[in-house]
Amino acid sequence: MSTGILATVTVREPAACPVVEFGRSRRVRSVTTGQPSRGRIPLEVTTDGPVERDDHPGEEVFSYDAETVYRLDRPADQGCACDYVERHDCPVRDISAEDGELLVTFIASDLAELRDVVADLRAHEQSVTVRSLRQSGTDEGDSEPVFVDKQAFTDRQREVLRTAHELGYFERPKQANAGEVAAALDVCPSTFAGHLAAAQTKLMDALFEEGAAELD
Repeated sequence: MSTGILATVTVREPAACPVVEFGRSRRVRSVTTGQPSRGRIPLEVTTDGPVERDDHPGEEVFSYDAETVYRLDRPADQGCACDYVERHDCPVRDISAEDGELLVTFIASDLAELRDVVADLRAHEQSVTVRSLRQSGTDEGDSEPVFVDKQAFTDRQREVLRTAHELGYFERPKQANAGEVAAALDVCPSTFAGHLAAAQTKLMDALFEEGAAELD
């Protein structure tokens, strides 16, 4: 049986990402990447309507219904979040963005590879959290229960998870961004991200028993 894991991670305010600029006033639904040429990588960004900001890096090339498509390119050696994922031989399957957050979906071959990807992202980006995970072979109608020891979490970690869940942070499209959850907790976004990362590591250990190696 395959041990692959479908993962979606959130990178807040990525250091080098032209896509996230489109997501500040609109939701980025998808990103199409072309073949590199002369040190540049062409991109087409689809949003849920015209971008209101004037300082985005792309050119509108098409619109239909409630979607607008923008075309741009970026340096091939820019060092964006997607590059850090794909250098672990994990092709990016989906990209979206909203409210300064980039969501990247990929498949890791196992938990060890997932850990390496997340660690690499965290080494280059200030705020990286795991949004969702799904293990290969699982089915919503035929799944085993997972028991989580609540005592393994600190009171603060439980509060962070509960608040994020209640505000819809884990939903897609999300109902609240990291800044809004942090405000509800009366902490800065980086503190929220730190508590969330620690809590998620413990959840990973419960979900994948072989995952003694921590995600952070």
